[in-house]
Amino acid sequence: MKNEEAYAAWKRHKPNTHFAVGQLAALLEETAESADAVFGAYLVAKKDLARSMQELLRATLPPSRPAFAELRSRVSQSMQDRFGHRVPRRYLAVPYDTIANQDLFGLLHEHMGKPVETAVLRAINADDIHTERRIRELRELGLRIDPVKRDGVGCYVLTSLDLNPAQIQALVAKAIKKSSLPEAEQKKLIAVLDA
Repeated sequence: MKNEEAYAAWKRHKPNTHFAVGQLAALLEETAESADAVFGAYLVAKKDLARSMQELLRATLPPSRPAFAELRSRVSQSMQDRFGHRVPRRYLAVPYDTIANQDLFGLLHEHMGKPVETAVLRAINADDIHTERRIRELRELGLRIDPVKRDGVGCYVLTSLDLNPAQIQALVAKAIKKSSLPEAEQKKLIAVLDA
């Protein structure tokens, strides 16, 4: 295992997951099972399985925080270099510093240039339904992450760690648009980005 901390977390979750899956299996074997009981057991097992598989998958990867921190540092530097003398610093903060973003980046980075199934990407986020949104956020940081099909299965590929300058500019414009500035002031600031 490449990540001992995640492996230890997986081992801690394993007994609960085993119990939850056993409960569901026992209910499925009953001939007079209650639909509510089966569904309740399914929800518990699903949650426990998602968390356990997340930790197991994390355990197979090197810790992603250092690589993600380095990426964010490069995005910040690019913002400062290009726009630091044109717009106030508060619009140059790098967003999307969540564990979900970090884990997705770590998984894609570990398999750079190779397709990673969407289901695996969801697993690293404990089956979070917002996985595709987190991938879009990584794209907004300037990464090229392409959707592809492999044998009919949806995948994503991190093709490069080179930052897309247009995305960096869009990120600053987005921060300006989210501000409480009057719309006319926002437009002025955004126009400065093209100068």
